[in-house]
Amino acid sequence: MKSIVCATDYSSGSVSALKMAHVLSDKLHAKLVVLHVFDLNIALLTPLSMTYQKVVNEEFGKHYERLEDFCKAHIGLDSSTKELELVVRENPIISEAITDVFIGFEAFLVVMGTKGTSALKNLIMGSNTAAMIKKGSCPLMTVPPDLSSFSLERIGYATDYDDGDIPVLSWLVKHIVAPLGSYLHVLHVHLRDVEAGEIQMNRFRALLKQKIPYNKIGFELMYAKHISDALMQYLERGEVDILIMLERGKKETFAHINMVKKIMRQTAIPLLSINESMVQ
Repeated sequence: MKSIVCATDYSSGSVSALKMAHVLSDKLHAKLVVLHVFDLNIALLTPLSMTYQKVVNEEFGKHYERLEDFCKAHIGLDSSTKELELVVRENPIISEAITDVFIGFEAFLVVMGTKGTSALKNLIMGSNTAAMIKKGSCPLMTVPPDLSSFSLERIGYATDYDDGDIPVLSWLVKHIVAPLGSYLHVLHVHLRDVEAGEIQMNRFRALLKQKIPYNKIGFELMYAKHISDALMQYLERGEVDILIMLERGKKETFAHINMVKKIMRQTAIPLLSINESMVQ
């Protein structure tokens, strides 16, 4: 059974992420793995001491109980639910723990909130997020805390017309878009002349239709001086429920990662960042 991992810190800012992960797991018939990572940080105790082991066991038990209460309160599920798995990990490096659980459960998606306690907020907005995006350790969906609609009918995909988009779009259609029955809206922001943009769009559209047999795909071409500004204008129209942005493996630039983080901070809808190396 395929899995979706939702990492949470119990904060009010991560409730929307849990609800979105639950909606996705239900519609995609996937196991929902809800993860909490904590840092024990007991400097004066040795890992071999009985006191240390007692403290560790108590902390795991406390966090497991709190995690179960959090899921009961917000999605009405507990540990007795077959489709739900509660996982508690101790690790000072949150991104490392998330990646380990992602691999261990053979998951295909990680869902997290964009705001929470300081540790989780640092993961989303700080250097750890940039590292996760660049390494392509897992497809990462970030969900804003004030999300009120969990509709999945229209999915936006930002493309630069690179042929590397084709296998990624094929993976997305197979695993997310088609199972949801969603409409896929492919957007390109062009920085040069109109004629060149039209030629590129027509070429890419023909290639995509040849490679991906899915009828609910539309295309749009926008012209702008700055890609991030155009993407924000696109999102402000409120015509898509999720935006997907592709990361180009290890070649990803610092500027691009900053743009992704900027959109994460400003957008009112979930953003899915996926590295092309994940689907090669």
